[in-house]
Amino acid sequence: MCMQSEKSGIKHIAVAICTYKRKTELERCLLSLLKINYPDNIKTDILIIDNDINKSAQDVYEKFKDKINIRYCIEKNLGLSSVRNKALKEAIALNASHIAFIDDDEIADKNWLINHIDFYNNFENIYISNGPTYKKFDKDYPDYIINNKIFNAVSTKELGKLKKTCASGNVFFPLNIVKEENIYFDEKFNFSGGEDTDFFGKLSKLGYNIGWNYNAVNYEIVCSERANVKWILKRAFHNGYYVSVTKFLNKKYDYKRILYIFNKFITAIANLVLIILSLPFGMTKIINSITILNKNLGKLCGAICIQNS
Repeated sequence: MCMQSEKSGIKHIAVAICTYKRKTELERCLLSLLKINYPDNIKTDILIIDNDINKSAQDVYEKFKDKINIRYCIEKNLGLSSVRNKALKEAIALNASHIAFIDDDEIADKNWLINHIDFYNNFENIYISNGPTYKKFDKDYPDYIINNKIFNAVSTKELGKLKKTCASGNVFFPLNIVKEENIYFDEKFNFSGGEDTDFFGKLSKLGYNIGWNYNAVNYEIVCSERANVKWILKRAFHNGYYVSVTKFLNKKYDYKRILYIFNKFITAIANLVLIILSLPFGMTKIINSITILNKNLGKLCGAICIQNS
């Protein structure tokens, strides 16, 4: 049985935003953080981690530095893991006890941070609070975009339901577990994604429970760059791929993995049949069926291709 680090009290929170050449989105995110409720007795800093060596986010920082307790730093090494690790290290250097991650293209509900704090304090066996990210569209799009499963996946998990891993777009956890376990985001995922799934999966296996906190809500603003079929199908494949990466990374081929691959192969064939059956029911059904196929193809490829290290 793993000996977990003690669950630390909340004394100082760093809210980290990792960004790369998205000034408009970052400014919108910071505007939302200006309006949220903060705890009266807990120090809170906002951290902007700019992954652009040309400091493209500095202008945005300058707009907000006199309005909110905010810090700005650069991570010169490009990549998702590198910039998230910089956030962890900067938060630790500030002597923050806890960190909350929010993506630069998201906005926070007014009680987002308060609800993370309450959840963390009320569930003694949960170290990591993971909340939902709902989608908001920046303008009207066709129904087959707005009603696609990629954008409408809402978890029905009960409050406090344990998870094996989670994403980093809406999460809150203590920094002592990072320091004491010396676990950071793996840089081999820098340009592929899946770094957060791997990171939180490792913490979960060490006994640091991840709990579903549906009260800590934020919103991702979906613009035309993502509100299109090409992006949807690419994201579905990517999501499926990293389901399998999480499941089989650093594990040998055995009968369970072979059965999983066979199952996903059969499932993909069934998905092809589903696409044909969905043809009379319009574009929303058709695109949703293709989305499901792509996700399962991603799972299949992930299980076959993931390399053991």
